[in-house]
Amino acid sequence: MSTEGDLLAQKARALAQSHPLTPLAKRYSDRAAAAEQKNQPLTVVADWASAAFSAGYCLRRVEENEAGLALTARDGTGPDLDELDRQSQVVAAELRGAARSPDAPPLFLMDEELVVAALDRIINSELSRRQDNVRDGVDDAAWAEFEDYLAWWVIKGYSVRTAEAFTGALA
Repeated sequence: MSTEGDLLAQKARALAQSHPLTPLAKRYSDRAAAAEQKNQPLTVVADWASAAFSAGYCLRRVEENEAGLALTARDGTGPDLDELDRQSQVVAAELRGAARSPDAPPLFLMDEELVVAALDRIINSELSRRQDNVRDGVDDAAWAEFEDYLAWWVIKGYSVRTAEAFTGALA
């Protein structure tokens, strides 16, 4: 039987199959993917990063939906890409355990353990989808780096959507 975290992760992966990004998030994702294509020895790795980003982004959208929020992109308002990146870095640091400001808005819209479990399931799913392509050709240390890399992109996607809400890019 699936847990609630499994169901959230499944909904996020299903949503990621559509065109789920706001125009601002799409520009951000495209810029990040272009940079990754230059930085990675194999351009397919940048494609995997983009897929992980979308899955994390969609988890936040599913969380919003489950919380009864109907957030949409505001036309022509919101941060520029660099500001969105700065704000998403703050969110990502908080997700990884950095101290939160007492006056910061709540990071999670649902139970934290449930959302973290869904993030873990998405990360594990992204890794298992790439295992046949990567695992056999690398040592344990390189695989651990790859795990961290894909996990970071899932968290980054979640963080970008959260930052969009925090910066007023969504209404």
